[in-house]
Amino acid sequence: MFIAIPLLEIALLIKIGQAIGFWATIAMVIGSAVLGTWLLHKQGMETLRRVLTAMDDGKPPVEPVLQGFLLLSAGLLLLTPGILTDALGLILLIPPVRELIVRYGLKRLFVVTVSGRSRRSGPAADATRPDVFSEAEDTGPRGPAGPETREPRQRSPLGGGPVIEGEFERLEERTIDPRRTKK
Repeated sequence: MFIAIPLLEIALLIKIGQAIGFWATIAMVIGSAVLGTWLLHKQGMETLRRVLTAMDDGKPPVEPVLQGFLLLSAGLLLLTPGILTDALGLILLIPPVRELIVRYGLKRLFVVTVSGRSRRSGPAADATRPDVFSEAEDTGPRGPAGPETREPRQRSPLGGGPVIEGEFERLEERTIDPRRTKK
């Protein structure tokens, strides 16, 4: 892919150069690079302003950051010489296209808010709530346990499995190896 895209870009530049002329093609490539540079500067400052405004309003700046990332990507694509990268960069400049991409990206996040509380899904679902108990049946090497042995298990705060309770004794540094301890 890293080899195919530049080769395709070169082939397209040659074809367009044959169709509209060498100097027109060079002007188009340089013009898109200038547009990309200007866009990076202008939209970078605008994105920073929107992020700060969202934070001042007490809202998470997720949408302005994603919009800024897409505009940065558009600018970088316009800076890159080539017809395909310029076309993709111009497509990312269209606000409704960016809105669709941002909305799709936000839907893909896995934090769901239900009645004022957030609930995560995935492997670390209960990582932030150590008080969550699992009501699932205990499965071991021999299969599910019967209903008589079914008890809620407390999850580890880090989501790494059940909490194992026990007692411990703190050892001093000089008594770590019991064979070297003098009595």
